[in-house]
Parts: sequence; C-alpha cells; structure tokens
Amino acid sequence: MRAYLKIVPVELYGPEGSMKVHALLDEGSTVTLIDEQVANRIGAKGRRETLRVSTQTIRNLKLAPQRVERATVAACSHLTDIAENLIYDAAAPCILIGQDNWGLIVSRQIKSGRANQPAASLTQLGWVLHGCCSSLSRPINTVHHLRPSDASDIELNDIVKRHFEIESLGVAPRKPSHDPEEGARVAR
Repeated sequence: MRAYLKIVPVELYGPEGSMKVHALLDEGSTVTLIDEQVANRIGAKGRRETLRVSTQTIRNLKLAPQRVERATVAACSHLTDIAENLIYDAAAPCILIGQDNWGLIVSRQIKSGRANQPAASLTQLGWVLHGCCSSLSRPINTVHHLRPSDASDIELNDIVKRHFEIESLGVAPRKPSHDPEEGARVAR
C-alpha cells in the first residue's frame, strides 16, 4: 500500500527571481513554512505577497519526496480527465502550507473512486492527489495493542475493591415472609 500526501507544483516569485517548487498542503499544520534556501534564492524578504501567504522560514525543511506515476493515475478511471495535473517525479516539497492559509488548501471539489484508490481534490493551487493506493481488493484490518500503565491498574483495582466493600455491608435481599426455607429453619 502506498499513501499519497497533498503535494502540488507552485511557482514562487521574489525580487531576485522565480522558482518552480512543490508545496505540501498540510491540513494538520497551523503554520506555513518555506525552506530558507528557497526563500534566499528568490530574495523573499518581508511581507510582499501576491497570494497573501504568511510564512516562516525553516533551515533544511526536509519533507519526503513523493512520486506519482502515470500508471498509478491511469489505473483510476475517476482521474483520467485530470491525469496530467497529478503526475510528477520525485517532488520534494520546499513549502508546507498550513491552516494559517486555509483558503489555499481547502478542497473545493473531490474526485474519488474505490476505497483502495487515491482521491483528488481541487484546491486554489490546483489538483492534488491524496489517500491510499493498494492493489489489495479487500479492506486492510488494523490491530491496535494497548498496554495500560500500572497507575491505571491500581486505580481500577481500588474502584472494584470499594464496590465490593459497599456490597458486603450486610445488605441482603429481602425474602418474602412465606419463604419455605425460613419456615424450615424456624421449625428446627
């Protein structure tokens, strides 16, 4: 199985030139980051922004490269009309766009296929491929193993112990006055 992140090609402009790079659209991030070398190369300084993107630079933003092969997209009939927008080779993102620029990353349209195929979302920056691609026709089951801490065991043990202490206070179920067992005990 292979998982695809939302990566889109973008062109950055600065006072010292422009540069074509890839951006990772990260809906779980609260900030937008740009690799310091990229910012320096285009001469990005201050707040001059066409898209109103507020970013922070980070030294050596090492995001994993991603490749979307033609065969992967061709196997997804729901993506044929946008295939050329989704294919790229070894794209290592230099920008991480987060929720502080949500207007750029929010999905405006979605194309989805079967559960084992990736989906594509249209954002303000273009189409992005995301989700999992698996040749398995059956769903993948996941097993989670939990190991409780000793503190939780002690607390649970105390709760159970208190429960049984309350139960053993001499409280017994009331028997009806015509109980045959009671009558047999009295007759002895």
